[in-house]
Amino acid sequence: MEDQKIKIIHETDDYLVIDKPAGLVVNRSNTAKDTTLQDMIEERSPAVSEGDPDEVTPSDFASRSGIAHRLDKDTSGILLVAKNEGFFEEVLAQFKERRIEKEYAAVVHGSPEEDTMEIDAPIKRSPRDPMKMAIVAGGKEAHTLVKKVSELNINGHRFSYLQVKPTTGRTHQIRVHLAAALLYIAGDPIYCPRNLLTISTEVFGRMMLHATKIRFFDPQLHEFVQFQSPLPVEYLPFTPKI
Repeated sequence: MEDQKIKIIHETDDYLVIDKPAGLVVNRSNTAKDTTLQDMIEERSPAVSEGDPDEVTPSDFASRSGIAHRLDKDTSGILLVAKNEGFFEEVLAQFKERRIEKEYAAVVHGSPEEDTMEIDAPIKRSPRDPMKMAIVAGGKEAHTLVKKVSELNINGHRFSYLQVKPTTGRTHQIRVHLAAALLYIAGDPIYCPRNLLTISTEVFGRMMLHATKIRFFDPQLHEFVQFQSPLPVEYLPFTPKI
């Protein structure tokens, strides 16, 4: 594993908690030409890709190299990776039962009208653009809680720092829900309008979405555990100065 690219926040016999940088693709695919996080995990722990040798097809644990959930390429922050099949299945069950809590930090263009809001809108592949997800009737249930933390004018443009808690895990959920509320994530290459994207890319140089926290049940400890990723330097202007 390339230590200069990713940081291990915590490690046990069952799992790794990784701090993924922006720009790193998580899973291998036909379109991922560069080294992925999955490649790095397998280089560090080859056993995660081997699975049961008696199986005709590889298990989900082996095919995903233990990666229990996903972050988009341009999203940074906490990612949970199982080191064995037992814990992998345990985590998937916790996700299905919505026992796992995740929190994100987002910087968006503009400011929400209310300091807190709930977005409850179904998501599926956009019928107009196959590269996008969209709020579409008949899509999968999606629910997001949003709280404004602070706002700041930078070079004459207003940005807001939001604390975001998705209670479901749909593809691009936070990006789609905030865009539907006209709160476009700064630097988002897919959902941010081109004029705003130009502004925020010049200011931040990246998409401003960061997975800050994850909380899940550790069966070995018999209790819930929580891990946190420090905010990237691009967020520092939005945080209180001590």
